[in-house]
This record gives sequence, structure tokens and C-alpha cells, in this order.
Amino acid sequence: MKRYEQQNLESNYILLVTKGEVNVTKDDKQYYLTKNSMYICSKQKHLALQIDLENVVTAYLIRFDMHEKEQNIIPVKEAGEKIYLAQTGEIIELCNRLVWLSKSPIKEDQLLGQANFYMLLHAIVKNRISSDRNLLGMLEKTKQHIQYHFHESIQVKDLAQMMNISSKYYMELFRKQFGLSATQYLTKVRIEASKWLLIKENKTLREIASEVGYKDEFYFSRRFKQEVGVSPSLFMKSRRKNIVVVDSSFFGLLAPLHYIPVAAPLHPTWRFYYYKEFGNHVVTHLVVGRTPPILNENIMLLQRKNIQYDLILCLDNINEEQLTSLQKLGHVYQLAWTRLSWREQLLEVARLLDAENEANNWLIEYEQAVQKAVACLETTYHEQTFLFLLVMGNKCYQYQDRSIQEVLLGDLGLRLANTLTGEEQQSVTVGQLAKINPDVIMVLVYEDEESMQTWSELQVDETWLELKSVRNRSVYRLTHFPWRDYAPLPHYLMVKEIEKRLTSKSSS
Repeated sequence: MKRYEQQNLESNYILLVTKGEVNVTKDDKQYYLTKNSMYICSKQKHLALQIDLENVVTAYLIRFDMHEKEQNIIPVKEAGEKIYLAQTGEIIELCNRLVWLSKSPIKEDQLLGQANFYMLLHAIVKNRISSDRNLLGMLEKTKQHIQYHFHESIQVKDLAQMMNISSKYYMELFRKQFGLSATQYLTKVRIEASKWLLIKENKTLREIASEVGYKDEFYFSRRFKQEVGVSPSLFMKSRRKNIVVVDSSFFGLLAPLHYIPVAAPLHPTWRFYYYKEFGNHVVTHLVVGRTPPILNENIMLLQRKNIQYDLILCLDNINEEQLTSLQKLGHVYQLAWTRLSWREQLLEVARLLDAENEANNWLIEYEQAVQKAVACLETTYHEQTFLFLLVMGNKCYQYQDRSIQEVLLGDLGLRLANTLTGEEQQSVTVGQLAKINPDVIMVLVYEDEESMQTWSELQVDETWLELKSVRNRSVYRLTHFPWRDYAPLPHYLMVKEIEKRLTSKSSS
């Protein structure tokens, strides 16, 4: 049973819900008020209240009038909007006191009522978290909770409770913001984690199901097949191919497709991310590098293994002799590194491995990450100018490699402040930097002694210290990975990193 009330208000009202749920309808907009939320409605507004009588509902409806000067300092200027409250203990106590004073037969208690009402407004202003940005921030935290606790039992009502809103409203918010329900997202995270467990770990389906939050291995298998299109066992079998990569950048192409090569260049320092994630699962560690001597060394190492491989992936920079040697070890595919974009490269490798579905799903996820980053950055950084600075040896360079051009400029829409004209990098002095005077500087420093010394000297240079970006603390130190790696996975990590760095700065 539900009760409906409709009225034209001739005064201002505060509606505060402390238990249960009240549905407020104004024009065509609806607000679900639950614990720790309130609604302010100015006079002459037509609204309807819907109260669920099947459950206990506790709410305060407080009528008040004010002078025009007071409207500039109290929250009635936000009339018609739902307001969330961080804490309600003090507010509830003041509401109870107002109820008691309104019933007092003592005339002088009206003054106490007015005083307590202003104390109530002060408490509301102090505890309000009504902005969309804060609300979306809280929603993002619940999403992160799913990412870190997917192996546990997670209920929508618990996620909604984290935001102090109803389950129904939480589900609406989540779907609107992320394009799928919280339950669907939880399933997506669990299935993604199970894929890597199937590939990396020698465990039973029951163990894997338990590790990703499913108590029943048969239910897990059904959900996996519904999401992926094949059973867990068939997926695992399809990933057990003897793949060789002679350049470590191929990790950034294979990881989105859930493949791990059996032989690949790895080093604990250079591209440490790949070493940490896949090092224990790569049987043959090759030498990192692209020079002919290093390629020859890696080919000789593979020849000594005396193994026939299913697929050997290499760049189109190898010579005929190297190509002939590799072809004796298995089917060789040369990737057109400079001719194809990274998206085309991903789809090309996916076609070779019969993993087009994985590639398309990953590209959708990448585009969603880009859209989220653009939405976060457009308000603060829409008109800001960026400069990418490379410190190498005793010089500094402006640079805009393919990754910066396609991801930072193309996908994220950032504006470059530099003066490059068709060149990938160009030397620049600190005096020239002062003339350019960018809003944000992203710095990548080579880790040799001379480059580090140049960077140390630059940071104490008086002209450098006067740069707008330096004064505003908008200089960010980058690492070689992912920022100097042209591949899908590092590009995704670049998008996430720049969003995190810039939004944390703007919100501090």
C-alpha cells in the first residue's frame, strides 16, 4: 500500500528522511529520499510525495520563511535538488528539538525555535555532499570496492548502503554512469579474473570458481560460457599455444587477448610491468632490444631449444636472413609496426589467434575508459595546454610520439603547447620553455647519469622555477612504461594514469 500526497507550497519546506523511503516528484523529475538524504523545496512549487506504508518511514517536513538576504547564505538556493548528508546525528537532534518547541505553549519558545532552525541550516550546510561530482565520486568508490572485493559476497544493498541511498536509486545511478548494472559489472570483473587464473594457475575449476566469488563450480561454468561464448576448459585449451614474441611490445598486444607467450624478451627493469605480470609464466626469457646483434642472439637461443612453435611474432624490421632462420622454427608473422595503427595491430593479431571477440570487447572497454577520462578532465583541463618534455643526455626535447598523438591528443583531446612542426622531437632550452609557458608539463627522464644530472640542474634553474606549470605544481614525472610503448595495453594504462594524476590534483 502506498500513500500519495500532492500540494502547492506557499512556503519553503525541508523534507528530511531518517528511515524508510519517500519518493518526491517535481514536474517530471523523481527523487528517492532515503536515510541521510533530504530535499529542499521553495514556495509555489507543485510536487507529489509518495510514501511506502508497508515499511516504517520516519521523515521531518519543516516549513519556513526567510528574507531575501538570507537566501544567499542558506541552502534554499538549491531548492528543487536532492541533498546528501555526511552525518545526520546533529541534524536529527535539532529536528526533534524543533518538533518539541513547536508544541510548546510558552510564547518565548518561538525564539528558541528560530535559533534552533538556524542551527539546523548551519548543520545542513556543514554536512551536505549534494554535488554531482561528490555523488559520482562515491559511486566510483563502490565500483572500486567491486574491483578489490569481487571474490567476496557482494550485494547491491550493501553497495547502496555505502552511499546511503536506496538500492533502486543506486542501480539507476550505476547503470546510467557505467552503461551496465552493478551485478553485470561484478560478473564482468569475476570472469576477467577467472580468465587469468585459467591461463596462469594449475588449479581445478572448483578452486578457480571459489577464488573469484562463486561457491558453485557448475554455476561458474555456466556464467563463464554465457559471457565468453565457450566453456572454461575450452578457453583454457585455446590459450595454450606455443607463441614466441621477439619484441617485448607484443605483450601489450597479447595481454588484451589473454595470451602469454612461451618465449619473450623480459628484463626486471625495462618494462618491469610485463616482468612482474608474466615473468613466471614465460618459459624462455629472451634479451630485450631491437638491434640486429640482439635479434641474432635471440634467434640463436630459440634454435638451441629445438622446439617447433605455433606462431612467432616479430616486427617488420628483421632482415631476410633472420626471417629465414625464424621460419625454420614455426609460422612467422611480421607486424607492420609503422604502417598500422595500434587498433589495427590489435585486430590483426586477434585475427591470427582467432580472438576477434576478445579484441572487440577490449576496445569497447578502452573507449569507455577514454570517455570517463574526458568527462573528468574537460571541466578543468579543457583549455589547458600541455607540453611533453624528454630529458636525454645533456639536452631537453619537446616530443610527441605516436602514442601522444593518437591517445593524448586524438582520444583525450588534450591541447599541446609546444611548437613542433611535423617532428617527433626537437631540442628546447629553458628560455624557450618560458616563451611557450605551458599550463602542464609531463617530463620523462632517461635514467642514465648524465640525463639525471641535467634534470637535477633544470629543477633549480631560476627560469624553470618561474614557469606557470612549475609554480602551480603541474609538472608530472613519467616513466618509460607505459609512456614510451606503442601498444594497446600501455595506451589503456596511460589513459587511466593521466585521469588519476590530473583529477587528484584538481580535487585537492
